[in-house]
Amino acid sequence: MARISPTPSQKISFFFITALGAFILYLDITTNNFDNIKNGFKSIKISSVYIVKNLSIEPIKSLINLSRSKNELIQENKNLKKALDKSYLNNYLVSRDNIFFKDEEIIRKAHKDGEYTFEYDIAQLRNINPNMYKCCDKHRMFIEVNATSEHGYIESIVFNSSGIVGQIIDKSKFSEVLLLTDITHSLPVKSESNEFFCNANGSGRPEIIICSYNPLVWDEDIVLDQIFYTSGLGGIYPKNIKIGYIKSIEKISSNFTNLEIKLFANPLDDILFGVLKY
Repeated sequence: MARISPTPSQKISFFFITALGAFILYLDITTNNFDNIKNGFKSIKISSVYIVKNLSIEPIKSLINLSRSKNELIQENKNLKKALDKSYLNNYLVSRDNIFFKDEEIIRKAHKDGEYTFEYDIAQLRNINPNMYKCCDKHRMFIEVNATSEHGYIESIVFNSSGIVGQIIDKSKFSEVLLLTDITHSLPVKSESNEFFCNANGSGRPEIIICSYNPLVWDEDIVLDQIFYTSGLGGIYPKNIKIGYIKSIEKISSNFTNLEIKLFANPLDDILFGVLKY
């Protein structure tokens, strides 16, 4: 049968514990007998919190701060790389060794008090298949232009820090670039003397374009390592831009000779490009 009221022994225990608690509280208020115990308890509590914090919270905070610092450093390095790449593009444009510096058709809008600036947009590489570039006839890449041009980008020149790599032929999500080495691409080139002209077609091989000509028509002596330039006759590329040098000369017959021109610019060397409307 369940009890509905406390027994006498339970009542005595309750009153005893209450009296003991009241007595201890009285001693704590009127004397300093328990200060050492309280101080010891506080010391243990503070030490425990400090140890737990250093073993759990502080390592986590250190990892978070380290991760943030690493991410900030990575982003800063990316920004510096972009700035450096852009400076390379600017250096190429203002180089006195190419026509971008001298051609009035390029600089007429930007010429002021002897200072030269160039209106071109920066583009980032989005896709290029190195395997296809090294093995196949179709050489294309896709770039994202970081600005909006009023005239559009179709037929705009694409260059990197070493020279021209091709032209934009299509624009959807990204701009498709027809590289100079694509077998469907034809580039009018000339010798420095302006006594030799031909159309150099893409070879389907990396950094190689081929100029086929009749030596009975063009009597200028072509030699190995001779530098070739754009002729400006195609309407896409300005004239007198250094394109490459003669790598090999193959005489097919008395009236047919192939010139292999090794390009100065390789699209695989950069991820940042300039886009310029000529």
